[in-house]
Amino acid sequence: MHKASRHSTAGFTLFEILIVIVIASILALIAAPSWLTFVNNRRADSARDQVLQAIKQAQNQAMQTRQKQVVNFVTPANALPVIRTGAVNQTLDGQVQSDKLTSRTYGLDVIGNASTGCATDAKGCVVFDERGNIDLGGGDPPAEESGIMKIVVTSPVGGGSTRCVIVRTILGSTQN
Repeated sequence: MHKASRHSTAGFTLFEILIVIVIASILALIAAPSWLTFVNNRRADSARDQVLQAIKQAQNQAMQTRQKQVVNFVTPANALPVIRTGAVNQTLDGQVQSDKLTSRTYGLDVIGNASTGCATDAKGCVVFDERGNIDLGGGDPPAEESGIMKIVVTSPVGGGSTRCVIVRTILGSTQN
């Protein structure tokens, strides 16, 4: 009797493993830009929603209390932008969980800014009168149209997603 020798053919060769790693790397390189775009879009949407919510709350507060309400947009040098309404500060974080973010992560700009009522450290502000309408403080109207303000959120600055919050005094509406 002659015993047949058994050679195990189970498993992968080094060459096969390298081919799989190369293919996985190529797929990751193709997918990475799309994933980053998706993440930046979600962050910009979240930051815009924070701005919109703060503006709506201030407008409702102005109508309920029959007093002016100011929403200041502060952009510190080495920190994320802050939305300040009265004594309440809300960091514009876009719900990002990272300690390494700086103000360069988000751009924040106000077009059609109120001429009076802004805090000295604010980049811009929205002032609501006692009826919930935008109060431009008697200054020059915005370049585009009187009574319309735009708050622009960009994530990240320098080539990311841009989202706007438009505040109109016509019927006190707010849109994003």
